[in-house]
Amino acid sequence: MIQTLITSRNYNRWPSWDIVYEWEDIFRSRFGLSFSFEPAVNRYAKRLPLPGLVQLLHTSEPAFVFQMSPDMTGGYNKRNIIPCLVDFFVKESRLPFFYRANRRHPLLLVSSAEAVAYLAAHKCPLKIFHLPLSLPDPYAFDPSCLTRKKYDLVLSGRPNAVLSDYVKTYAARRPDFYYVRREVKDGAFNYYTSRGEFLGDIRTRRQYMDLMQASRTALYATPGIDGGEQRTRGFNPVTPRFLEMVACGCHVLARYPKNPDTDFYRLPAFSPSIDSYEQFEAAMDAALSREIDTAFYASYLAGHYTSVRCETLKAILQQHGL
Repeated sequence: MIQTLITSRNYNRWPSWDIVYEWEDIFRSRFGLSFSFEPAVNRYAKRLPLPGLVQLLHTSEPAFVFQMSPDMTGGYNKRNIIPCLVDFFVKESRLPFFYRANRRHPLLLVSSAEAVAYLAAHKCPLKIFHLPLSLPDPYAFDPSCLTRKKYDLVLSGRPNAVLSDYVKTYAARRPDFYYVRREVKDGAFNYYTSRGEFLGDIRTRRQYMDLMQASRTALYATPGIDGGEQRTRGFNPVTPRFLEMVACGCHVLARYPKNPDTDFYRLPAFSPSIDSYEQFEAAMDAALSREIDTAFYASYLAGHYTSVRCETLKAILQQHGL
């Protein structure tokens, strides 16, 4: 059984890692693990062209790690380490390198069901298992959030170009539409309402969740569409932002392709993929005229908390005698 959890929290302050550290805290607690702090030099060593020379991690105990880059070993390619790949955007020509970069692991966890299916279709020689991304338990759905609704829509995160255009048209046609937009300037995440009110520089996870709890609706799009194809190489995983929107009691208006990930997270149960302005307008009008189904939201999220993923990992490890 794993005994330690490798973390880069001692030097990595990139905002996108905040949720990873929340996952780590829950996995550490549930498994009774110690932390193994990754040497800061690994931020550079991960990019060296000779991964066999990069063995800088100091732990020799059975270890678990969340890994963002699937073909940068950083010393992770060891028999005592089980990684969970958070992002998998590996094109076919890079698969041989991916296999070499991960060949020593006893098994490899992949967060995206789409990526798992892709690897299976390419006859991946590694032992691959699906460990989906999750919602940290401290953000569990609380129906009382419905009493805090103030805005019709809060726009946050990386915008989707198509949905953003739909919002502009909708706002022009509905003068009373009260929404919040984000402006990034000089590293600050400034939020303003459509009425010109300044809500502040909102950047912490708690501030973000509090703001989303004040929104009646939220827009979600998978990252590999409408201009994101190059960044994700066409992959469209469902990110934790979708689960956060559900946990905040928002009606979700979404845009996505059908794939194993959108099937796994049951996106059609919340929204069809919106492909026209007319469809968007009808969906927004409907969302603003009714409350969410709190029983459905609670039962849905019960299967997607980080503590549930801990039990999934325990089952995988037991199955393989690890």
